Amino acid sequence: MPANNQITSFLNDKGASFIRFVNLQSLNSQQTQGYSSAILFGIALGAVYIKKVAKNTSYVAQMIKTKTVKQDEFHNTEIYTDKLADELSILLQEAGYSSFSQSEANLSKAGLYNSTTQTTPLPHKTLAVMAGLGWIGKNSLLITPEYGCAISMCSVLTSAPLNTGTFDLEPSQCGTCTICQKICCTRALKGRTWNTATKRDQLIDIHHCTTCLQCLVRCPYTKAYSMRHTSLKL
Repeated sequence: MPANNQITSFLNDKGASFIRFVNLQSLNSQQTQGYSSAILFGIALGAVYIKKVAKNTSYVAQMIKTKTVKQDEFHNTEIYTDKLADELSILLQEAGYSSFSQSEANLSKAGLYNSTTQTTPLPHKTLAVMAGLGWIGKNSLLITPEYGCAISMCSVLTSAPLNTGTFDLEPSQCGTCTICQKICCTRALKGRTWNTATKRDQLIDIHHCTTCLQCLVRCPYTKAYSMRHTSLKL
């Protein structure tokens, strides 16, 4: 099952909101692990969920306190996208191609997740930028014109002979906006505008981030996505 359309059909049937096939030849072997291509996909979070979290700045803290994290849409979508990556990797291997699922569990198992720096060799965000999906915001999250930050992504590295497109990189569209920095209660965000030379630690002090999700849901691009899709349901 190496063909792009077969992979696309598989992921679309599983609910993927977008799919990209990325050429990895411009990256070093530490990042690619020797694979030539990546399959990146993502699932958009629900508009109603975005509004619910935006209305409650203590949403995540309350979930932790009440032990209801397993009921959270974002949490469950992250688990689901990881599961799809694992399934896709198995399908590729069954078709005779080497592959590596970049699910959280698989990265940890392979020793590719650095728990101290909270980094991996090839983040999904990097692949998304290479695929022209968006830019890295001042909140250190991928921002897309269509969904804002309201997405969960995963990826599979593979040797399968895929048709990979050539994409124009999206420059930062954050401009003078500092909403995410202003609402960050731990001051983890530094308010810096991203470009392709920017390192993650120049955008955020990851050790001060509490993953409260407020910078995700209050990004103007996320809010615009939420407003569009909520109104469509009325």
